Amino acid sequence: MISYRLTITLHDLMYYASREIGRYYISERYLHNYALTYALGFVHSQYHDAVQVPRYQKELEPLNESGVYVTPAKPLRIETASHTFKFADTRYQVKMEQSSVNIPTFGRIREVSPESQFEAFIFSQNVVKIPTWIRLGKWMSKARVGSQTLEVTQGDGAFTTLHPLNALDTELSPQLYDLINMPPVSLINNARFEGKYLKVKVDDKATRSFPAELRYTF
Repeated sequence: MISYRLTITLHDLMYYASREIGRYYISERYLHNYALTYALGFVHSQYHDAVQVPRYQKELEPLNESGVYVTPAKPLRIETASHTFKFADTRYQVKMEQSSVNIPTFGRIREVSPESQFEAFIFSQNVVKIPTWIRLGKWMSKARVGSQTLEVTQGDGAFTTLHPLNALDTELSPQLYDLINMPPVSLINNARFEGKYLKVKVDDKATRSFPAELRYTF
């Protein structure tokens, strides 16, 4: 088993529609592992999709077969900025008709600011190529990726995962956790487990523990 620690630094404003409160559209402080897997180029989706239906199972399942898994990313340092935007009901026809629905003409959006930094991990059975630059979010915001290969050891017993996880992607049942509510699948943080785990050494002082069996589950 090979583990990589990723540090992702934003160079543009980044926006994900994580939550909506009326006309306020909010980017969450975490990056979902589905979005990050696509951004790193491990899977690809169609550029044009007339149906607008996610194909996560079809597109991510091959990574389970090859033994590659990407965790969600948590913020190491983060700042956000809120902006007001305006839009109009544009009709591409000669005859203009009065709209029968109430379409808002403005809204507010919370984006994650440049220089914000996130941490994520990759677990793989084989060496993988990690890009230096990726694009994230609705605006395809530019981000730089730093990576380091980590030492992995195995253990069995009680442990706490001090890193967000996709709630579906582990066979172990968490005994206690903090819930991060965000689409398409909520994340759990500070989760306590009992069972087999992987321990990665981040530096001389810090380690991270993860459930041994992490795979994309739908």
